[in-house]
Amino acid sequence: MPLELNDIFVTPDSSLAVDECFVYDDLSAEGEELVVSPVRVKGQVRNTGGLVELCYTAEFRYSKPCDRCLTVAGKAVRQDFVHTLALSAENEDNDDIIIVAGYTLDLFSLVRDDILLEMPFKHLCSEDCLGLCPTCGKNLNEGSCGCQKQAVDPRMAVLDELFSD
Repeated sequence: MPLELNDIFVTPDSSLAVDECFVYDDLSAEGEELVVSPVRVKGQVRNTGGLVELCYTAEFRYSKPCDRCLTVAGKAVRQDFVHTLALSAENEDNDDIIIVAGYTLDLFSLVRDDILLEMPFKHLCSEDCLGLCPTCGKNLNEGSCGCQKQAVDPRMAVLDELFSD
């Protein structure tokens, strides 16, 4: 959804309320597809003394496989974002400022990028997830597998003999 911000940039102390719901079908993080519920975005664009800021909160649920046990698990997310907007910048490599070309901001793309940048690197179904057995692949959250836990690296077998006395 494009936000028309001409009045905000021209009129000091002006504001524009933002209340949108976006559906993303093509999100992926680290090569894995993310299933994301509709994203609820509420916030405001404000011009305070010539500085234009977009402040919003994004709320959604996502699900993806746990990084330890591969069970698909969902999490609720509520994330706040603040962006400084400008019509141009001297140093366009500055990531802190979003350039708004033609007084129009593509809010749909901005929210999508913010969500992907804030996704955790490691997604766990629970903090105490035990993961998979490295020998047989059984999900250890469902119970013990009975595999030998002390697999000795053959290169270290000589050292193991030193401590067996």
